[in-house]
This record gives sequence, structure tokens and C-alpha cells, in this order.
Amino acid sequence: MRLRLATFILVTTCLSPAFAADLKALSHVDAVTVYPSGAEITRVTEARLLAGETTLILEDLPGELDAQSIRVEGVGGAGLEIGSVDSKLVYLSTAAQDAERKSLEKEIETLGDERRALDQTLSDADYQKRLLLSLADKQLVPSSDEKSKAVDAAQLGSLLDLVSAKLNVISKTIHEAQIRQRDIDKQVGELHNKLAGIAPAQVAHMQVAVYLTAPAETNGTFKVKYRVGNAGWAPFYDARLTTPEKNQKSRIELVRRAEVMQSTGESWENVALTLSTARPLGATSAPDLWEEEIQVYEPLAEKMKKESDGLARNALKLNAPATSAGALQDFRGDDVAAPAPTEQKQAIIELAGFQALYGIQGRVSVDNSGTSKKVRIATDDYDATLNALVVPKLDASAYLTAAFTIKGEAPMLPGTVNLYRDGVFMGQGALPLLSPDEEAKLGFGADDLIKVKRAEVKRKKGEEGLISTSNVEERAWDIVVKNLHAATIPVTVIDQLPFSANEKITVEPMAQMTPPTEKDLNKRRGVMAWRFDLESKAENTIKFGYKVAWPQNMQVGMNLN
Repeated sequence: MRLRLATFILVTTCLSPAFAADLKALSHVDAVTVYPSGAEITRVTEARLLAGETTLILEDLPGELDAQSIRVEGVGGAGLEIGSVDSKLVYLSTAAQDAERKSLEKEIETLGDERRALDQTLSDADYQKRLLLSLADKQLVPSSDEKSKAVDAAQLGSLLDLVSAKLNVISKTIHEAQIRQRDIDKQVGELHNKLAGIAPAQVAHMQVAVYLTAPAETNGTFKVKYRVGNAGWAPFYDARLTTPEKNQKSRIELVRRAEVMQSTGESWENVALTLSTARPLGATSAPDLWEEEIQVYEPLAEKMKKESDGLARNALKLNAPATSAGALQDFRGDDVAAPAPTEQKQAIIELAGFQALYGIQGRVSVDNSGTSKKVRIATDDYDATLNALVVPKLDASAYLTAAFTIKGEAPMLPGTVNLYRDGVFMGQGALPLLSPDEEAKLGFGADDLIKVKRAEVKRKKGEEGLISTSNVEERAWDIVVKNLHAATIPVTVIDQLPFSANEKITVEPMAQMTPPTEKDLNKRRGVMAWRFDLESKAENTIKFGYKVAWPQNMQVGMNLN
């Protein structure tokens, strides 16, 4: 029996692996893929592994990472295997950051004390200056009750020399104190910037333990990937429009840029930065719809009256000598509350479209103090279709718009656009989410080379009718558009006819009105559009007008402009 037990212990000891050694290793952020919301981090570490089992421990990961997203891969000698990966939150000391912060705060406090002392110096010098001038005045102009002689020339010269010398000393003191205060203000500002630039105190870190097995001593390089949420990027654009000369086309240069920000608790120093249009933190499936019942609205006063009457009936039933089964059933029915309408929460749906990855050339550093890093993604050139949009009823200016078709295979995310026309900054606009082959439009401000005038040519009020008399009002305008460009410009003029939902009020366009290209523009009643190409140095006149008639005994409200 003892022999068998000894044999079992020997065999199990030989088959069990060597005792796992703990190896703490430093890692650095090597690559970052940033999404509109969130980021994926790739850290790299190298280690010398002994034969047998080794637990590789990484302690410099941010505490707010998604622990379930941790993935480890590596390369090394033949037979190197990665077993399990453990992670847990640990609390590490931040003595170095605290010491630096306290040092900066102490320096700011010392400079503040010096500045307050200089304030006192300036106050004392000002008092001395006023006192000196007051004494000098008394010496030069003695009071009438004093039995003193006037100051002679020699005494006056000595007095002036003395006052001048003292004033020079006081003025120098004031000047030096003011210069020093400016220096202190500048130093304090720089120290505050340094204080704000210190990474936030990190209390919690994520510790990752990687269990490795190697048949022989070897070197290994390992990549640890994980996701964080406190990061993202937002696109913004520069749109540069070149208006055409004669027999030329207009062009738009669209520069795509990105603003990257992160507050993950770790600094991204000299990393390979990639921007992705995917939304891994967004919705992954469509929302469900639940039934929605239309409830009958009951005024509060009627509802309260019914409840009051019901309580009164219930009180009578309770006080009655006997209660029948039917009465009891009626009482219970009155006591049941009416079903409340179901509240529906609306889901926000974002279109992910095709994913695009923008690899930023070179290495980039993004700190975690809230500083935004602006990088350039790409530059695209588009043929632009110009149009001068005119709404002369509201504005006599012609606003130049440019339409172009998005190219590529990935969507263009929404963002702010800085607008330039022929090299001149015109303001800011915005682009929506655009898919490939979708048309985009941008406005580039008022075009001073398109002249517009809306002149009233007829205003007439009166009555008409033989059997029944109606009130009549007639209005007419001439809209003149002139093109001073060297090239032909498409123009769109928008105006409106009033309309009435009352059959007794009629609105008719004038017989001589220029027929519009489109009626009820964008499904808006009465809104009309005239579209035409206006050649260089040419002008076009649109005749526009209408007649409104209504019964004489009817009062109407109109804003006919």
C-alpha cells in the first residue's frame, strides 16, 4: 500500500508543470483605431520567458476599459502557448503626479504672495508720491496765517531738485513693480496650463495577467487589444469653391479633416492612428414596435364629477341594510381604475452604412487632458453645378449654391463646413450624412454679381359684379435679374401666391404672369419657382401678380407684399 502511494505521488509530480513565475512587464500604446464614439487600443510588450509556465502581468492599462474586449496575441519561439487571460481592477499609487501637482500649486501660491507684496509696494509708493507733492506745495505757497517769507530762487532750485530726485526714485519703484507683476501674471498663467495638462489622477487601473507556457527559454512579443469608451472623432470640412470664368466649369475642393479627442486615462504617444466610420457602440438591430391604443379624452372636470358621484353611490351602498350580489358586483366594477395609455419611447436610429478606415500618415500623439488633435484625412475635387437662388420677396440678394455628387465607396459623416469662395472665407455651413453617389448642396453666401430687383407695378383695390358685389385687390410686380458674371449662371427665383381654403375667397394669377417652372414647390401651397440660365451680362424679367376677390360683407386678413 505504501509502495503504490509513493509511486502515485512520484508520477503526479513528474506530470505537473513547473511552478508559474510572475513577470511584470511594461507596455506601450502602439496603434489606436478611433470610432465616432469609442476606440480600440493596441498595446505592445516584449518579454524574456523561461521554460515552463509564466504569468505575464501588465498593470498600466486604464481602469475604464471594457474587460470583455481584452484580446491577447503574440509571437515567440516554437511551442509558445497562451493559456487564459485574467483581468481585475487594482489601485495603484499616483505619488509622482501628486508631487508634480503639489509643486506647481506651491509655486503658484508663492508667486501670488509676491504679487500681493508688490501691490503693497505700489500702494506705499503712491502714498509717498502724493505726500511729497503735498509738502512741496506747502513750501512753494505758504499759508496766509504763517509768518514766513516767500521762497527765493536758490531755495526754489534746491526744492525742485529734491522733489525731482525723490519722484524719480518713486517712479522707478512703481515701474519695476508693475513690470514684475506682469511677469508674475505670465508665469502664473503658464503654471496653470501645466497644471491643466497633467493627466488626471488615475486611481483604478486594469491589471491583465496572461498565462503562458514555453517548452524552452524564448523571447516573446505580445499585443493586447481592448476597447475604451471615452474617446471619439468628429469630421469637419473645408469647401473651396472656384467660380467659373468664360467657357469653364466651377470646381469644389473638399478637404476632409478630423478632430480627435480622448480622456481614457492614458496618453497616446507616437501611435499609428486610424479613424473608422463604423459605430460599434451604436444600435445593432432595429427597435420593436408595440401596439398603441387611441384613448378617449375625458375633461378633468367631468372625470372628477364622475369620481365624486361614484364615491357618493358607494357610500350609499355601504350604508344600505343589505347588499345584493349584483350590487356588490357593480361596486367592484366602479372601483377598478381605467387603463392608462402606454408611453412609447422613441429610438434614435443611426445609419452606419459602409465602414471606411482612414489611416493617418506618420505617428500621432494625443494626450488625455481634453486637447483636440486635428488631422487631415483626404482632399477630393468635384465638378460643381452652380445655382443662384433668389427669394426677392424677403431678400434682394442672390445666394450662390453649389451642388456636387459624393464619390467613393464609404459614407461621408455629418459635420461643419468652412466655406471659401474664390479664396475668401464666406462663413460656415453643414453637411448631413451622405452616401456614395448622393448629391450634396452647400450655400456660399450672397453673390454680388447677380443683381435682383422686385418692383411693384400695379396695386389696385375696388369692387366688381352686377348682381352681387365683391371686393377685389390686384397686385403685380416685375422681378428683374441681371448677371454680371463672365459665365452663364443658372438662376432660381422663388415667390408665392396667397391661397385660401374658403371657397368664397378666390385667388387668380394675372393673365400676363410669366408661367412658373414649378408650382407648389416642395409641397408648399402657392410657392412657385422660375428656373432659367442667365447668360453673361444679360438680364431676365419675370412678371408676377394675382387678383384676390371676396364677398363685400366679409372681412379678410391679408399680408399681400
